[in-house]
Amino acid sequence: MPLFTARPSSFAYRADAPCPADEHLLITLLTTWVLATGRTPPAARPEDLTPDELIDFWADDRA
Repeated sequence: MPLFTARPSSFAYRADAPCPADEHLLITLLTTWVLATGRTPPAARPEDLTPDELIDFWADDRA
């Protein structure tokens, strides 16, 4: 059985469609960072945050 399989032909691909795997990865990364740093997660969706808000959340103060 191959590890990777082709996308089913009935699946209509759209470049701007959200990818569930990307959303799961984002949740995993956010949760890991919150647990590691003790920071409060952003109240808004990541795509709605300003660059400064993203930097404030993701910047590593311990480095």
